[in-house]
Amino acid sequence: MNFKQYLFGRYLDDGEKILYVAHKHPIVLKVTTAKVSTFGILVPLGLYFVFPKLFFIFMIWGMIGVFGWIYHFLDWYFDVWLLTNAGVVEVKRNGLLDFTSKRIEYHMIEGIAYSIRGFLQTIFSYGDIQIDKMGSQISIILEEAAAPKKLERRIMKYQEKYVYDRSVRDHQMLKGMLSDMIAYNVHNETIKIPKKEK
Repeated sequence: MNFKQYLFGRYLDDGEKILYVAHKHPIVLKVTTAKVSTFGILVPLGLYFVFPKLFFIFMIWGMIGVFGWIYHFLDWYFDVWLLTNAGVVEVKRNGLLDFTSKRIEYHMIEGIAYSIRGFLQTIFSYGDIQIDKMGSQISIILEEAAAPKKLERRIMKYQEKYVYDRSVRDHQMLKGMLSDMIAYNVHNETIKIPKKEK
């Protein structure tokens, strides 16, 4: 079992495998942790060199900054889309121990759309991507996803493979059912009582 399968295994069905994990762009993590890194880690470190006698205060301040950075990292890491061999699973982290998930099977995907807005998103190639579920108002959105165009292509490739494998499986099942019906009918024809001769 690989690391991603271990981390996200609780969101998968039996026999389901993770093919790809789509995260938000790493620049989003850098932007959200910039304040924490500056005011929670660098400032107390710099002040310690100026006022070394206040080591204990700066150490607590720095530890709070490190915990804040870890919190933002976990928030970034666990807001993902899991592309599996059966569909797309959206996992959202809403708090320290609060996770929600939604699932859209590949055969239920009605449409995929992405948008890249603004200078930063264009330069660093990130944006929002959305999948709509067929026959319902349910959709999943990964905001600020890394390379949304490539992600869209990857989902479509997995969808094509899933639909092809499913049609082959259905074809084999239908073929098996037809051969069973023919064998049953042939067997019943051979044990029929012959007609009396005149």
